[in-house]
Amino acid sequence: MSTMDNVNEKRNIETVERLFDAFRAGDTDAFDALIVDDYVQHNPRGRDGLSATKTAFEQMGPLDVEVHRVIVDGDLVVVHAHYKTFGAAAVDIFRLDDGGKILEHWDVLQQVPATTASGHDMFTQQT
Repeated sequence: MSTMDNVNEKRNIETVERLFDAFRAGDTDAFDALIVDDYVQHNPRGRDGLSATKTAFEQMGPLDVEVHRVIVDGDLVVVHAHYKTFGAAAVDIFRLDDGGKILEHWDVLQQVPATTASGHDMFTQQT
């Protein structure tokens, strides 16, 4: 991996971290610097485009979301998070362009149960 790849991956992580900061603050104006206008949304309840994404998040308001893991591979950033506002565990996958703006998003969401068959929660890493 080249130094440029490392720089781009670091920048991509920073973009996604700024997006989660905007989620927590309810700051949809920050999306303009983070997401492309023709953003593609793969969540079946979401709509494509920056404008539609801003509208959806404006309706939700600030989110209580805790990030547990961030994984980067080139133009993809994966976030394992607890959306406490909704009681949901999520894996969000973001694809970013060469300028570090979010092009595309996929997610997998699951309600956080009170108990699990294994006795392990959905977020704590076991040693």
